Amino acid sequence: MFLAIETSSLVSSVALLHEKTLRAEVTVQAKLTHSEQLMPHIADMLQKAAVHKNDIDGIAVSVGPGSFTGLRIGLATAKGLSFARKIPLAGIETPRVLAWNFVDSAKAVCPLIDAQKGNVYVSLYAWHDGVLKEIEPVSVAPATDVIARFAGSKDDVFFCGDGALKFAADIESAGGPCRLAPPHMVIPRAGALALAAAERFAAGDTDDCMTLTPAYKRRSEAEVLWEKRRSGALCP
Repeated sequence: MFLAIETSSLVSSVALLHEKTLRAEVTVQAKLTHSEQLMPHIADMLQKAAVHKNDIDGIAVSVGPGSFTGLRIGLATAKGLSFARKIPLAGIETPRVLAWNFVDSAKAVCPLIDAQKGNVYVSLYAWHDGVLKEIEPVSVAPATDVIARFAGSKDDVFFCGDGALKFAADIESAGGPCRLAPPHMVIPRAGALALAAAERFAAGDTDDCMTLTPAYKRRSEAEVLWEKRRSGALCP
């Protein structure tokens, strides 16, 4: 039984996967912080699914990129549970989690994750014979440039992620091959995370709970500002 934790965005999502059965999933978009929601959601889900915490033999967690605070809360919780219960841990990058919402889709999947200041973390995936292929790794680019590039493509593409929601009007006005994913597929969900992690668990490919870190891809604005202020303070 795997417990999956997804807190890379404003969405709080947890799920239980037992073999090939999704036993439970709680996915909530609310104004409460992950520190307020995450543990109550896990406890409530376990109770409603009639699953004891001792039945959990693996933890999956979304590692970003995404919300710096959300990632830290989700990862700290997952690592704490893994360490305390001595069970394996698998971290999955958030774009891959999003792509698992589209299993066997004929269209390419382009996760867009908000990177602030009009930029997005962008990557591209495609499904071939039940296997998810990464076509383009994660990079940072202006959202409007990304959408314009795909608007000129011959192949249809699904946009998903909080960056896609933020720039939904641009995607819809681009038309052509650009498609905004429907509400149940546009957000990262723990059920999809659990499926992505199941492949790693089956292969015995897990992470060390002491060394696994978020895939930030870039420093937070707060860190950049702090470094600038510190450099200025050190200058004569």
